[in-house]
Amino acid sequence: MTDSNAILTEMNDRSREVFRRVVEGYLDNGEPVGSRKITRDFSEKIRAATIRNVMQDREHMGLVGSPHISAGRSQTQLGVRRLVE
Repeated sequence: MTDSNAILTEMNDRSREVFRRVVEGYLDNGEPVGSRKITRDFSEKIRAATIRNVMQDREHMGLVGSPHISAGRSQTQLGVRRLVE
């Protein structure tokens, strides 16, 4: 198993969906995606704080980043590579 597979398989369905929505949102708009935007479109009822926690976990993994503390998140180059692989 490659590192890419290991990173993505350790994510649960919610984490993968949040990561996918961050990437897709950034590709659609060219701007970081905030937790509130994700909660509006999410498949299950979930709080924005939960989304922020998931995004923070993905940030620690190097998959997403934030231009500043109150901004939404966008994918990193590593995150895009992991998603494509």
